[in-house]
Amino acid sequence: MVILDKKLLERLISREVPLEELEDMEKRCFLSTFTYQDAFDLGTYVRNAVKENFPEKPVAIDISLPNGHCLFRTVTYGGSALDNDFWIQRKKKTAIRFGHSSFYMGCKKGDKTPEEKFFVDSKEYAFHGGAVLIQSEKSDYPYACLTISGLKQEEDHLMAVTSLIAFANESLEDDLNLD
Repeated sequence: MVILDKKLLERLISREVPLEELEDMEKRCFLSTFTYQDAFDLGTYVRNAVKENFPEKPVAIDISLPNGHCLFRTVTYGGSALDNDFWIQRKKKTAIRFGHSSFYMGCKKGDKTPEEKFFVDSKEYAFHGGAVLIQSEKSDYPYACLTISGLKQEEDHLMAVTSLIAFANESLEDDLNLD
């Protein structure tokens, strides 16, 4: 079961979380392996976690490889829109290009526009929470990107990070189960 840390959510909303703490959370978003089955299992896990934490909210969930190949895509409830797909593409593009979550990059950007800070088009990149890289302990390059769209950006971010860390921990426990 994934339970969101409400105090951390409030700190994210008020931007009281330093970049170093955000980076530390990202470093915990790793899986020892990543197969098509892992993508499906993770996507299903995230969908269930979103439904538990945000009942009846239409949220879109995407897991794609860095080359753009989509491995998992779903919504939680009716009411999501094509706009969610555009947000997913822009958030994912930000995380993959810069090697950090889209929320981290939004905090790093500060009050400047994407054009001013990073020389990128804000129509192509979204510096809002929701896209988190799925990392490997054995590589400097991400396996994939998990992106959530449909909640407030801080909730999208925290839902993605919390779900991914919980899924990784449960997967590790399953791997270590010696019974």
